[in-house]
Amino acid sequence: MSSLRACAGLSLLLAAACGPAPASRVSSAGSVPILHADPPRPAPTGPVPVGAAVPAPQLVSAPTPSPRAEPPTCASHPLCRDESCCAKIDLPEGTYQDERAGVVHVRPFALDKYELTVGRVLAWQRAGHPVPAPGATIGKDASGREVKWQASYQVQRGDQLRGWERYDTWRTGSATLPKNFLDWYTAAAVCAMDGGRLPNDAEWRYAAVGGEEDRPFPWGAAPQTPERAIYNCTGDGNVSCSLADILPVGARPAGAGRWGHQDLAGSMFEWTIDAAGAEAAVNRGGGFCYIGGLDRRHGAVRTAANARRDPPTTVSHMVGARCAYDRTARAADATELVSR
Repeated sequence: MSSLRACAGLSLLLAAACGPAPASRVSSAGSVPILHADPPRPAPTGPVPVGAAVPAPQLVSAPTPSPRAEPPTCASHPLCRDESCCAKIDLPEGTYQDERAGVVHVRPFALDKYELTVGRVLAWQRAGHPVPAPGATIGKDASGREVKWQASYQVQRGDQLRGWERYDTWRTGSATLPKNFLDWYTAAAVCAMDGGRLPNDAEWRYAAVGGEEDRPFPWGAAPQTPERAIYNCTGDGNVSCSLADILPVGARPAGAGRWGHQDLAGSMFEWTIDAAGAEAAVNRGGGFCYIGGLDRRHGAVRTAANARRDPPTTVSHMVGARCAYDRTARAADATELVSR
C-alpha cells in the first residue's frame, strides 16, 4: 500500500479553491505526533476581510483526567470539551423516512458523540495496529447482511497515516482534532479495538435526521451557519481554506443532533460499514471544505442526503469516522483482535 494513497479526485478539485495553508505544526517524532490539545475556537461573529490576519491558536496541554474506566483508545487521551473523547450516546429504537425505501426501522444502538480523533488513532497505532481476526463479524450493513473482516484487508501503518501536508491533522500533534486521511479498513479496526464498529448507513442517517423528526439538519430546520457547523472553510473565520479550518471535535455545540451528537454535519465525512470491500463504500455528513455540493458556490442539502461513495482504500482530507456499538453486546462478545 502506498504511503500516500490518492484521494478520490475530490481533493484535487477542491485544492484550486483553497488558499495557502499555514505552516504545519509537525512534531519532532517523525510519523508519530506528540499529543497536545487545542482549546476550542469561537465561531466567527462577523465577516472577515479577505487577507486579514487570523491569529494562530494557542496550544495548551489538557488537564490530566482523573482515573476512570475508559475504552483503550481513550485511556490516556486528553478530554474533549471536558469529557471523554470516547463518550457514546445511546439511541432508542425508532424509524426515519427514506425517499426510496419508505419507513426504515432502526434497532437500539450507541454512537460516539465525537468523531475519531488523532489521539484515538495514535493509541491504536501504539497498541500495534490490532485488527479483527479473519472471518470475524465486524457489524451488519443497512440490509442486515453480516460484514466480516477479510485476511486481505490492509490497514494504514506508520507513514501511511500521514496525508497531504496542507490539511493533515495527524502531523499537528493535536489529540482532539478529527483524524482525516483515514481509510475504511483503518477506521473499522480502530473502532473494533474499543469494542465497536462502523455504523451502518441506516444508523448514521437515523442519528442525523433525529429519527421520526426527519430534521433537514442535525440541529433542526434552521439554516446552516458557521455557529452550527464547520463547512466552506469557515472554521478559522477566514475565507481561504487551510488546515486551521479543521477544529477540535465538538467545537460547534450549537450544531448538536437530537441526541447530542457533535459534527454530524460538516467537519468530516464519516465512513459507514455499508458496501464493505466493494468498489464504493459510503461516507456521509459533509466536510470542512464544503457541506453541500462540490464547493461553496452550491446550496445546502439535507445532511442525510450528503454522501460520497469512495473505494474503501480512499484517504481524503475530508474523510474520517465515528464508531457505533451494539447495545445488547456483552464484553465476552467483543470482536477478537490480532496484531498486525
